[in-house]
Amino acid sequence: MILTLARVHGALVARYRRSWLPLLAWTLLAVLAAMTTRVGADHVLRGTFGFVVIPLLSYGAVAATLGGNGLRASVRPLVLLGAAPPRAALAAVLVAGGLAASACALVAVAVCVLAHHAGDPPLVRDCVTTGGVSLLAGAAYAAYFCAGSAIGKGAMRGAFLALDWIVGAQGGFGSIFTPRGHVTSLLGGTQSFELSRPTSSILLALLALGYTAAAVHLGRRAPPA
Repeated sequence: MILTLARVHGALVARYRRSWLPLLAWTLLAVLAAMTTRVGADHVLRGTFGFVVIPLLSYGAVAATLGGNGLRASVRPLVLLGAAPPRAALAAVLVAGGLAASACALVAVAVCVLAHHAGDPPLVRDCVTTGGVSLLAGAAYAAYFCAGSAIGKGAMRGAFLALDWIVGAQGGFGSIFTPRGHVTSLLGGTQSFELSRPTSSILLALLALGYTAAAVHLGRRAPPA
């Protein structure tokens, strides 16, 4: 059942063509930053890619999956056809997470290749490590934005983006609860609340699971009319 519902959401992504423009724009931004840098891939990964591209690619992936609507409005047609609300919501989150994770990982590898300099780590190792971090980051951000999309009619998705930038970028206690602090740390930047990078990787995975659970819980309520 989850697979069938996921296919429906996947078809919605393909049909909602306006959503592809932001995704392409953020990808192009990362590519241009990688091609024009003179100080190596790490600078681009910690800067333009980690600070701007990962969250906005993920935001765009969620918007595409939900057709620009909130989570509950997006699953409403499936619920009216008999699908269980929690399953419909979970399918939407999984599709959004898969799209965001794969997009972030692919762009990360492209940045590593295009911006690679002599002072960077070996290219293959850098691509694997950065791609893995970006894969996890995309999944966590997608779950985070889906949770925001499940509140009310979905307007909180934008508020969650602002909260991530404001709170997550500070590196304080609040950064533990948003993806940004952990992503920045894993890409070689400031540590989140002075936590070790292995700890941040675990917490980022837990955030992905926690916000997925929150999105499903909120999304199972009656959809707004």
